[in-house]
Amino acid sequence: MYSLKETLKHGGLTALLCCGAVMLHAEEQPTIPSIQIGKSTLKIMGYGQTAYTVQSQNGEEKNTLDLQRFIVMADARITDKISFWLMYDFASSKLHEYYAQYAFLPALKLRIGQYKQPFTMESLLPPPLISNIYLDESVAFMAGIAGDPCYGIGRVGRDLGVMLTGDLWLKEGKPLVNYSIGVFNGSGMNQKENNNQKDVIGQLNLMPLAKTIFSVSFILGTAKAQAASGYGCFAEGENYKRNRFTIGADHKNRIVNLRSEAMWGNDGGAKSMGWYANAEFHLTKRLDLVANYDYLKRNLNLSDSATQNWIGGLQYWVYKQCCVRSQFVYKDPKAGASTKMWVTQFQIAF
Repeated sequence: MYSLKETLKHGGLTALLCCGAVMLHAEEQPTIPSIQIGKSTLKIMGYGQTAYTVQSQNGEEKNTLDLQRFIVMADARITDKISFWLMYDFASSKLHEYYAQYAFLPALKLRIGQYKQPFTMESLLPPPLISNIYLDESVAFMAGIAGDPCYGIGRVGRDLGVMLTGDLWLKEGKPLVNYSIGVFNGSGMNQKENNNQKDVIGQLNLMPLAKTIFSVSFILGTAKAQAASGYGCFAEGENYKRNRFTIGADHKNRIVNLRSEAMWGNDGGAKSMGWYANAEFHLTKRLDLVANYDYLKRNLNLSDSATQNWIGGLQYWVYKQCCVRSQFVYKDPKAGASTKMWVTQFQIAF
């Protein structure tokens, strides 16, 4: 079903989650054609996602057809140790990732450039591998992907940085431990450094069982406020503490895929908490039932700062990486009106 797992095999947790996500469709996984240039190889791949949404809020109904993403990726293997990765989103006309990596050993790889920060399991998964059409609000807020005007809009959980990553204690070719630790600007995707502070971000994944992952991750940083704190903690333009911590687990078998994470944050004294639980039940070879619950409280001292979201629906794999998802989404904020949405997404990948 997914060839993306091969293209991301040097991506730590992402590759491990990808490998486990597709065991029901292993016989359909295509081989990515590659271009041989001397001793180097180049692989080109991508995917597109279009969604039709019917939304109801305060008695007002809207319907939209949107091109969510059209991603093209290039994976260049210059030598056995040197590789380069490029990712561009034509839907938003933005360069998402570009980095070089040198593999000293499987246990020690150096990555330099712009890429996803090693924080949370869900944020590291490529969108084609996430069963809920919209990313969990708790993950989007905590990882700096969306929903946090103080950190900035359009950061999408990526940043410029230098990172060490690797797999430890291989057993039958599979690692028991995967780690990533890096230093990042802290200003977000396609942004120049905006203060003299750097973020330290890390993740540790333990795989004691073949299809189970236990994960912890953290962000220790200082951000420059793109907007004033809604809780009076800092003004626009000020530097503020932005720390994050997570713990989670992922398990897969032939009946169900389960993933859940809990997250805690501190933005200049405003402490937040969130968690989600996601389940994919394999009804048939191609049809999955999806259920997801998501909770985010932006300020633990204020009861009306909480939001909870429910998602339920189906996903049908038409062919290999091509699928249709149709889901009902109910958003229930403590402050403000609830929102009901029915979303159908069409996904194609190559």
